[in-house]
Amino acid sequence: MKELKAAALKYEMGDYSPKVLARGTGISAEILKRIAGTNDIPIVESPILADSLSRLNPFDYVPEKYWIAIAEILKFVYETRGNDELH
Repeated sequence: MKELKAAALKYEMGDYSPKVLARGTGISAEILKRIAGTNDIPIVESPILADSLSRLNPFDYVPEKYWIAIAEILKFVYETRGNDELH
């Protein structure tokens, strides 16, 4: 079984790209998911993207090659929440 990986992202209007706020593997990934869940932060499962993002350092901008995948996730979150803005 592959080890769980997770990444927390943040995007603010005007930023060059989303940033990695935190990332983890194994127990750290579980903790990250637990924190997101208890704070009503959407969790989207994407193992391949999580694997790539977990290799970045916190506060790194996400490389352009991942923007389309992240845009699809943000669209999903936006549609699921039904908000005018992403929080």
